[in-house]
Amino acid sequence: MGSEIGNTKPVSYLLNRTPLITFGMVVLAVGLTMETQWAALALSAEAELPDLAAQRQAVQQQIALLQSDAPKAQKAMACRLLARWADKDAVPALVPLLADPELASWARIALEVIPGPEASAALREAMDRLEGRLLIGVINSLAVRRDIQAVGKLQKCLQDQDPDVAAAAAVALGRIGTSEAQTSLLAALKTEARLPVRDAIAEGLSVIAEGLFLAGRAKEAAAIYDTLRQAPLSKPRFCEATRGAILAQGPQAGLPLLKQLLQSKDPDDFALALQTARELGGDGVAKVLVEELAKYQSVASLPKRLLIIQKARYGKGDQWVDVTEKLSAAISNNTLKITASNELAGDPAPGIVKQLEITYQLGDQTRTVVVPEGQAIELGEATEPAHPRLVLLIYALGDLGNPVAREAILQTAKTGPWGARVAAIRVLGRVGDASVVPLLWQTVLQGGEPAQAAMESLQQLPGTQVDQALVDQLAQTKGPNRAKLLQLVTLRGIQQALPQVLADLQHEDRSIRLDALTALGRIAAQQHLDLLIKALLAAPDPEETQTAKNALIDACSRMTDREATAAKLLQALPTAAIDKQVALLEVAASMGGKNVLEALAQAARSQKDTLQDAATRLLGEWMSADAAPILQELATSGPTKYRIRALRAYLRIVRQLDLPIQERIALCREATTLCQRPEEKKLLLEIFRRYPTAETLHMAANYLADQAVQEEAVTTVLAIAEKLAPHQPQAVAEAMKQLLQLGKPEDALRRAKQLLQQVHKK
Repeated sequence: MGSEIGNTKPVSYLLNRTPLITFGMVVLAVGLTMETQWAALALSAEAELPDLAAQRQAVQQQIALLQSDAPKAQKAMACRLLARWADKDAVPALVPLLADPELASWARIALEVIPGPEASAALREAMDRLEGRLLIGVINSLAVRRDIQAVGKLQKCLQDQDPDVAAAAAVALGRIGTSEAQTSLLAALKTEARLPVRDAIAEGLSVIAEGLFLAGRAKEAAAIYDTLRQAPLSKPRFCEATRGAILAQGPQAGLPLLKQLLQSKDPDDFALALQTARELGGDGVAKVLVEELAKYQSVASLPKRLLIIQKARYGKGDQWVDVTEKLSAAISNNTLKITASNELAGDPAPGIVKQLEITYQLGDQTRTVVVPEGQAIELGEATEPAHPRLVLLIYALGDLGNPVAREAILQTAKTGPWGARVAAIRVLGRVGDASVVPLLWQTVLQGGEPAQAAMESLQQLPGTQVDQALVDQLAQTKGPNRAKLLQLVTLRGIQQALPQVLADLQHEDRSIRLDALTALGRIAAQQHLDLLIKALLAAPDPEETQTAKNALIDACSRMTDREATAAKLLQALPTAAIDKQVALLEVAASMGGKNVLEALAQAARSQKDTLQDAATRLLGEWMSADAAPILQELATSGPTKYRIRALRAYLRIVRQLDLPIQERIALCREATTLCQRPEEKKLLLEIFRRYPTAETLHMAANYLADQAVQEEAVTTVLAIAEKLAPHQPQAVAEAMKQLLQLGKPEDALRRAKQLLQQVHKK
């Protein structure tokens, strides 16, 4: 057990303390009586006794246990049970434990919740004969019970020489919260010289003030908070009182004090101001934050010449990789620092010294630079970074979200310093509407951190009007930037964009065509599956094939008629090229179903190695046991090259899938004929260990004579037998006799003999 809690813990801790002896420790540490074992089981399962008579009987048993010489761990568990069902009859048995350092917390767990005045009276009486941490624990329990009759004794404890006792009493008086308790705490605040006790008094008064505020008595609460702010308190307590004072005074009267905090040079005060502003809310608070925002916005502004990456590529000769997006995303504070290296795009031209070509715009000037591999370059014009408080104010205004706050955020997104502008653009995703879509889209086109933030906000903005605004923008946008809008169509799942997405499937720009495929996968209906299948079959290269396949998987996963969807995929198989057949099978496998399973079986039995490879791989990932017969067949008579793969897939089903035990045993029985190599036999033995039954014990024992896996078989047989010994003595005895016949190893023989002795006693 250990000590009781002291005044170093906040009020909330009083309701959440846990004794140091845990339930598991109790069960393992002591031999329990049958009654206590049963009670512990009921507790662990949070069960209820069947009727009041049974509860009463259990309570009396635990009371008798407390009054006996039983081990303390048993008594601790008895207290747990009494906390659930006991009444006043249990109080006399619990009271003596309050003086026991190891059991006091357990006794108080029960006394805190037993209904009626008897438990409170017992705790009050215990105050007269306890001291130190035991006394503190009783005081805490009286606070939990909010015992009004304890106020007098708690007032006396405020003067205790032990500061921990005095502090606990102060917090308890605050929890009880009567006018008498409030008066005594206010008086003690003026005279108490010990800072820890004074802080505890402030905590108690803050609890009272919070209760008054929640009860609609804001003026009384404000008066207490103002008194606290005049007292010499620690900073955390002073901040707590300041927050309470602002909230109690309300959105108007509290603003001057909020302004003081905002203008403080202390970062903790500023953080407290923003936290309190969020709680207070309202247009008045937003205006105060906007006024403060203006002070920091004038310090730094947007760069006069904005850096925009128009085109960038890395490579040499006819081997290049477009890195425009990567460089745009790397712009920070209007500057780009980059090294021409393979980290940009792998190694597009092996064995050749490559270069990075960048075409960029700075203000109204457009330039192109060439950077040889291994060299670095810095572009752009850095500006003075935004003040940290400016960014924090933006996020606070975003949390307020009212019209005043939104307007300030919008203006900062347009003209604020770099860092603040990025923050404002991000916040617009939460507080904006369709009207901010043009601004965010223009920001996307500029690149850098603001562009990334704008894309995130365009994805998050709620409402169908935003969807329509993006569709309208898609209709107006040509060239490579159209791909970004198609990405937003995908992310938002914009159904209204379907006509334009369908048209872009034929776009001459490959990147747009691929993004259109991805978008169609997200918004397609059943009637569009043929288009996606056609796109997959016509894909000219692996990248486009993969994109079309992923789009098909996305679309198929949303279809309600899964059998009809799978049928469409399977209909396209016979006439498809071999690589497209593999892709179609992969999509179909994601759908599941009897017809797909049969198609995979046929592919695995085919004469084409590529199909055999794909089908056996997909069967190995099948998530239901109906694939087991097919895998069993393939493991015995399928293509020789893939028999081991099929067997391992079969074992995966037996090991991992949720199956009725008898079905699992039947599959295990079949597996014993399939597993011929030591590697698979070891996997099967591991399955036996995982599912210990008399049948798996018998099957494992059959491997004891197999030299290749004898060690694993011995380990498995013993592991299963130790679990089954109490329930299956005959099966265990037979297996142990087989093990003893081996004559080795010595440790296994010793354990086998012990198990035999154990089961023979049954």
